[in-house]
Formats: sequence, structure tokens, C-alpha cells
Amino acid sequence: MRFTRLVRAVLLTAAVLLLTTGTASAQPASLLAKVVVIGVPGLTWNDVKASPELTALVNQSHVGSISVKTAGPHTCPVDGWLTISAGTRAWGSVPDQPCAAPAVANGNVADWQAYIDRQAEHHTGAPIGRLGQTGYPICGFGPGAAIALARTDGTVRNWQPEFDASQLAKPDCGDAIVDAGALPPREGRAEARQKVADLVAQARAAGGWVLLVGVSQELANAHQQPLVAMQLPPDNGPRWLTSDSTRRPGLIQLTDVTATILKGRDAAEVDPAGSAKAGPLDGNEIHFTGDVHTDAAAVIEDRLDTNERFEQPRPMLFAVALTIVAAEVLALLWFLFRRSPASRRTAVFTLLMQGGFYLAVFLSTLTVWWRWPSPGFSLYCVVLGISALAAALAQVLLKRYAFLGLALAAYVILLVDGVLGTPLQVGSMFADGPVIGGRFYGFGNSTFATLAFGALVTAGWAAQKLLSKSRMQAAVAVLVIGGAAIVVDGKPGWGTDFGGIIALTPAVLLMAWLTWRGSISLRALIGVGVAGLLAVSAVAFLDYLRPPDQRSHFGAFVARLLDGDVSDVLIRKLQMAVQFFTGPSGWAMLVAVIACMLATLLPQRVPSESYRAFYDSFPMVRPTLLALSTCGLVGMLLNDAGVALPAIMVGFAVPLLVAHLMASHQPATVSPESHLVQES
Repeated sequence: MRFTRLVRAVLLTAAVLLLTTGTASAQPASLLAKVVVIGVPGLTWNDVKASPELTALVNQSHVGSISVKTAGPHTCPVDGWLTISAGTRAWGSVPDQPCAAPAVANGNVADWQAYIDRQAEHHTGAPIGRLGQTGYPICGFGPGAAIALARTDGTVRNWQPEFDASQLAKPDCGDAIVDAGALPPREGRAEARQKVADLVAQARAAGGWVLLVGVSQELANAHQQPLVAMQLPPDNGPRWLTSDSTRRPGLIQLTDVTATILKGRDAAEVDPAGSAKAGPLDGNEIHFTGDVHTDAAAVIEDRLDTNERFEQPRPMLFAVALTIVAAEVLALLWFLFRRSPASRRTAVFTLLMQGGFYLAVFLSTLTVWWRWPSPGFSLYCVVLGISALAAALAQVLLKRYAFLGLALAAYVILLVDGVLGTPLQVGSMFADGPVIGGRFYGFGNSTFATLAFGALVTAGWAAQKLLSKSRMQAAVAVLVIGGAAIVVDGKPGWGTDFGGIIALTPAVLLMAWLTWRGSISLRALIGVGVAGLLAVSAVAFLDYLRPPDQRSHFGAFVARLLDGDVSDVLIRKLQMAVQFFTGPSGWAMLVAVIACMLATLLPQRVPSESYRAFYDSFPMVRPTLLALSTCGLVGMLLNDAGVALPAIMVGFAVPLLVAHLMASHQPATVSPESHLVQES
């Protein structure tokens, strides 16, 4: 008997230790208790800084920022609450109209069918009503909570129009959602912040595990930024919120709220408008990570700095690009009029500077520019400075072969960044920040385009060096260098880029075949395409075999495909691809891309003697250019970036090619071998 009691005591102690310790990324044990989500449209970190009551909560919480991007162009409160309802991004508001919330009368959300129709109209695939259909007792307070907890027919149960602490404390109120109301733009904002702090105190007094989050912007034209996220009380000291859907300390997304409320329970099987079956939840349960923070003021400043990190890159991208292009135009005009050595060197430098820009967008994050005075201007200066430094080093050290140095640098930098978990992507000009919500980890389309160009040019150079020894060795070099890029770009947890490996794999295989055989037949071309498709499919299926909460984009796509829920995804991606043609810039990019591809296929038709001589100079020029065109074409046809993807590759490739041709120009008596090295 004593032995049995001893065993029971040991087992009980072990169970307690398992629940109360664990790793920093483990789910807090207190999540087993009542979860109370308090949603506040428009709650920013500036509000926390301005409110002593909210500031006091910081050291009592795991904290972070929440991305509230939904399916539509605006994230009004109704969009945010519908997204929580569906567990995936939903579309609730009407573009170009003020934010408006539906009324709730007699236990029904008004115009519910209109919201269902809106999901079908915009192909969101969002099964609104899924959270309310779970059958688990979840209480709701306030209009937004009614939207989040409405069933598929628009009816809502266990709901009250105003917050009631006594109702929240009842045992039959398993979890709860509280709409604290949108913060007013100006007048009465301080009082609204005080109300939020009071709601948090009342929810904690009722035994709740409180998740205080901004669920949307308060107005359709509000300043877009990540909002506040706090979880009280903290486990093991206050740390940083995160989730497996963002994989970034201090960052979660709105759909994580739904997954956290469900706490591992299976989501209800409902039929979303326009889809045969509801897809998986887009979010993951929220947990904590990182070191303990104990200085509320420092935490708030860190969150405000993080907002700068995510907000400044997009507007500064245009400013930097415009500056570099203007410098190129002026330098080329000077060269055309003077034809002097100085004007040639200057033109070459500005062209190389555009190539250096493709390095600077990533290396700039190492400078921590968002903590400098005037973060936007600091980023502008840092990117221009690194671009100029890269161009100068390449021009001085490598002279005519500077193009190769910049391509190789891009390849190596992104390989290392991918293996390290893409830290250089966070807040870079080529990354979709949490405001856009396109990608929270891994390589985006712009990054992939840079990596693809660097990998294919590097592979072409290595193959040219080995070609005189053995075509087989040269082809193997292409497979090794290109294969490394494919692995880093596609591996879950590294680049995690499904669309990228679809485009890069056939390009590498084609280049390897042309290196080995010198030409390719139609049968071999089909075989290369099939081999690439099988390789990508195998990677996606292996990722699908992982647990649902550990899958990346690959496995999630396969799951939707097997569930027959892929049509809405494909339609949305197609809509994103064609949106570039709503203005003249998209058509200009398409013309430029087609012109470059034709120059690759029909080099003798290009009105440039230096280009024709370059094309015929070495055997690996043609395979490299054909591989670049193949990658760009496949990426344009099968990627949601559309024509932007090959346009980015063209923006990297053409200035370097022109710089190389200008730097290699010599009198006619000089042989090509003296001015064009095999590194081409």
C-alpha cells in the first residue's frame, strides 16, 4: 500500500512538473483555464504609452504586436470579428465606405447572409460562423463578440450586449469574448483606455486568462500598423508572445486568437460560401518565448521601434529606387555626350549601384536603423550607402567582373540568411511586413527573385570554369549550386517558399541538361518539366505528413487540395497576379520582361554588337540566360506575384549586364579573351 502511494505521489509530482515547467515555447499551463479575449479596435502601443493604467499591465503580461490584416483592403471592426469567427481571413466591410457594424436583434446578427455572400464574391473561402458552431460554451459581450460567436445562420447564444462580470464568472461560461469598443479617434480616447484597463481587471477577478488584443483598425482610413497584444497573467515571468504561424518573437496574427480559444479542439466542419469544405485554421495557439522583460518603458519603446521597422521600408523602397534610377539616367546621358573614361566609369558605377541595392535591402537590417533618429531618413541613407559601398568594392576589386561579385554576394548572403531562419528579412524592403500580412517568415517573392538570379549566375560561372575538363562535372556543379538554393528556399523553417521552388527547380534542371548535352530535345524538355514537378510534389507531400500545426505553406496547400478546397486559393492568387495590370506600371514591366526573354531566345536580333559578342563568347552564357528566362516565366505564370517576379530579376540582371558590357569595351584589335573572362 505504501509503495502504491509512493508511486502515485511520484507520478503526480511528475505531472505537475510537466505542466508547470517545459520549454519557453511550450503552451502555458494556465491556458487550461478560462480564456477571455478582450478585443479593442484601434488599440496601439502609443495608447499604452499614454495610459498609466495600460502601462502598468506591461510588466504583468506576455506582450507583443498583432497583425490585423484581413481579406479586404481595409480592416474595419467587422472584418476583424468575422476573421475571428472563421479562423481565417474574412472580408466584411465595403471598400470606399465608412466602417459599419451590423445590429444584433433577437439573437440574430443583421444582414448575416450579406457577409456570407461577400466571402463567395471575393473568394476568401472563410467559413464565417465556424467558432460559434463548435458547440463549446463561449460567452460573448458586446456587438463585436456577437459577430465572432454567431453560428452559420447568424444566430448567437450566450451573448449579452454589455459586459457582465457576474455572468463571466459562472461555470457555464467556458471561455469568453468581450468587445471593448473601438477607441475614438480623438475626443474621449483617455476615458476609453481607462475602460479597457477596468475590463482587464474585472476579467482577471473572474478567474480569466486574459488576452487583450487590438482586433482591427477603428476606421477604414486609419493609420495601418500592428496593434497591441497582451496576455495576463504571465507564466514564468513576462516574455514575448509568438505563435507557429508567425515564428517571430513579439508578433502574432489575428487568426491565432481563434486557435487559442479552441485550445487544440477540432474546429467545426462548416461549409463556407463558395467552397465545398472549410479549410484548416490559418492561425496557431499563442505562446511565449524569449527572455523576461521587467522594464515597461523599454518594452513600449521596443514595440514603437518595431512599428517603425515595419512601416518605413515600403515608402523608402520607392525613394531609394527613384534616387538610383535618376543617378543612372544622368550618368548614362553624360557618357553618351562625352564618351570619356570618367563618364564611362561613373555610368558603370551607377549601374553596379543598382546591383548593390539588392544586397543593401537585406544588409541594412544589421544596422538596426529603426532605432536611429528619423528612422525613415536613416533607412534611406543606409540603403544608399551600402549600395554605393558594394558597387565601389566590386568595381575596384573585381573591375570588369564586378557583376559576378554582386551576384555571388547575393547568393551567399541569402543562403546564410535562410539557414539562420531569415533574420535579415524582418523589416527589410523586400519583405511583406505584418501590416500587409503576406508572409511572416521565410523568403518572399522579391527575395526569391534575388536568390534565383544569384544562384543561376553563380552556377553558370562555376560550370564555365569546369566545362573544359568535363561537361558532366560542369553539370554537377550547376545541380549542386542550384540545388543548394532550392533546398534553402524551399525547406520549411528556412525559406519556406513553395512558389519559389516551383520556378527554380525546372530552371536548374534545364541549365544542367544544357550544360551536359549542349542542346535539348522536346522529349528531354518535357522530362525536365515532369522531374521538377515530381520533386516539388514530393516536398509538399512530406510536409503534409507532418502534424497540422507544424505544416508550412507546402503542407497546407496539399491539405486544401486533398479536401477539395483549393479553388478559392488559386482564384485569389490569380487575382493578385493580374492586379498589376490595373495601371501602366504593370504593362511596362510586362513589356520589359518579354523584351529580355526575346533577347535571350533571339540574340542575333538584338541591336547591340557588344551583346551579340557577349552571347557568343562562352558556352555557358546561353544556358545561364535561358535558365533565368525559364525561372522568370514559370514564376510569372504560377506565382501570385505575377509579372513582378521576373521584373525584379530583370532589375537585378540588366544593369549588371550593361555595366559588364561597358566595362569590357576595348578597341577592335583586342581579342575577346582579353576583356571577357570565363566568369561570365
